[in-house]
Amino acid sequence: MERLNLPIDLHGRHCLMVGGGPVATRRVQSALRAGARITVIAPELDEMLQREHADGQITWHARPFTPADADGFPLVFALTGVPEHDREIARATAACGGLCSTEEAGVVFPLSAGNERTATRGPSPRGRVWLVGAGPGDPDLLTLHGLRALQQADAVLHDRLVPQEMLDLAPATAQRIFVGKQRSQHHYRQEELNELMIELAGAGQRVARLKGGDPFMFGRGGEEAAALAAAGVDYCIVPGVTAGSGCTAYAGIPLTHRDHAHACLFITAHDKDGECDHDWATLVQPRQTLVVYMGLLALRGLCPKLVEHGMEPNTPAALIEKGTTPEQRVLVGTVSTLPAIAAEHEPVSPAVVIVGEVVRLRATLGDCSPTREPASAPAAQGHG
Repeated sequence: MERLNLPIDLHGRHCLMVGGGPVATRRVQSALRAGARITVIAPELDEMLQREHADGQITWHARPFTPADADGFPLVFALTGVPEHDREIARATAACGGLCSTEEAGVVFPLSAGNERTATRGPSPRGRVWLVGAGPGDPDLLTLHGLRALQQADAVLHDRLVPQEMLDLAPATAQRIFVGKQRSQHHYRQEELNELMIELAGAGQRVARLKGGDPFMFGRGGEEAAALAAAGVDYCIVPGVTAGSGCTAYAGIPLTHRDHAHACLFITAHDKDGECDHDWATLVQPRQTLVVYMGLLALRGLCPKLVEHGMEPNTPAALIEKGTTPEQRVLVGTVSTLPAIAAEHEPVSPAVVIVGEVVRLRATLGDCSPTREPASAPAAQGHG
């Protein structure tokens, strides 16, 4: 994420301007009108900036910029007129946890600060943990709050579904620890992971716990938050785009529609012990969309159970494999045919299953991912 337009209230803010030429002059005057308190670092100043300094409107350090200058400034403007120098200033600002605006990008670049705009370099006396929803796969679905938390982190604990492009947004100095889980294959048991977060925070580390999807949607975020709370660790929940909404949106399947569904039910195919005894009568309701997380392994048993408890066999159903990623694949059928379609095409996890009349809309909407071809045709029944 290299460019981002953000409205910023400069009133009363301490801003660092690096550069003393015409570009810096224009930006300084705009910032002064907005009520900012400005420090300028530049070997020389334009005549207008010299007058602002003489009048006491700005503080001036007559020397070149050094990376340490960005420390303590929540907002830095790189205005040297030399793109490479501006990018170096932006990198130094990111390392100190601040925001940097460059003339080259015309926007905030890179985004590094969180709600704590005065974040400083290195571990704080008291650590903190962000439980961050990383979304279902597309790095662009990470929220601004999640990005800010990630770019302040001293340590990043991530699942297997978190893409490398997202990990690259963390500071180069941040420790990256893989704590992913697959069915029956855990690099860290949940108790060990909880202890690791508590240990890191106790050492003053800022920890970004990146979790695929949303932390509180089948993501064990509640368990982790409870452990942090019991240990007295400062923590924050950063909601994310859950797979049920993100994957279906990219696949062209609305979860609700006035003509097809006025309710949506999210379930997981199995519980903590690998089994799940659903209230089948609740699942089999008219004008309702059913979203099944981790449904790939349970698909063969799930669909017959739905029919057994009253669902029409020709109810549309779809399986979305690796949703929102470049490898996304959508298999479309009915509740009675989808298990066989999946067996034929052999999808792999992660995958979500969608059951309900809204699946019919994919034939009209087609692929809705951001990278789709403008004139792409709707996917054929069976797979797409």
